[in-house]
Amino acid sequence: MSHSTENLHERGAAATADLAELVQRAQQGDLTALPLLREALEGDPSLWQEYGDLAAQAQEAWLQLLAGTDYLLAESVRLKLGALRQELETEGASPLEKLLVERIVACWLQTHYADALYAQAKGPQSTASVRQELMKRQESSQRRYLAAIKQLALVRKLLKPALSPLQLAQATVSEDAAAPKALATRVTAPRLAEVN
Repeated sequence: MSHSTENLHERGAAATADLAELVQRAQQGDLTALPLLREALEGDPSLWQEYGDLAAQAQEAWLQLLAGTDYLLAESVRLKLGALRQELETEGASPLEKLLVERIVACWLQTHYADALYAQAKGPQSTASVRQELMKRQESSQRRYLAAIKQLALVRKLLKPALSPLQLAQATVSEDAAAPKALATRVTAPRLAEVN
């Protein structure tokens, strides 16, 4: 390894250690660390974008609740969430669409977690009041899930560009299209009474 490469690695390690110290000070409530921390975060947006992604943190919290120490389940569901996200996102999606996709993914996780809890409620601890509370959670999560899906569909419909008059004029009409049916009775214009 060359001398310049070693210096780069040493500087990178020192910068990482400095950042770790700043983070620790900030997490312990040291206000004097904030200006330096803000400068570091603005210098590398990937740091705050990942740490400040509350949607991802919420999904991780749900995953921990769902899977506990079953890392196979956690990783499997994490991959399922990624696949769902990929299915829902369209190329060139607007920021609003991306937010709604994240909401749908989070609600999908919550809804299926509530379904699983309700389905697994059994034994002496599964009283009628416990099952009723689980059903309320299930219904509530389902409403939020469907509302998020509806909002994404609405946003996509509103963002879809309207056809221009030229595109409408160039559109072809199929000859197989049903012709409008003739009126069963002919409607005539009313006549004015003749004046004598």
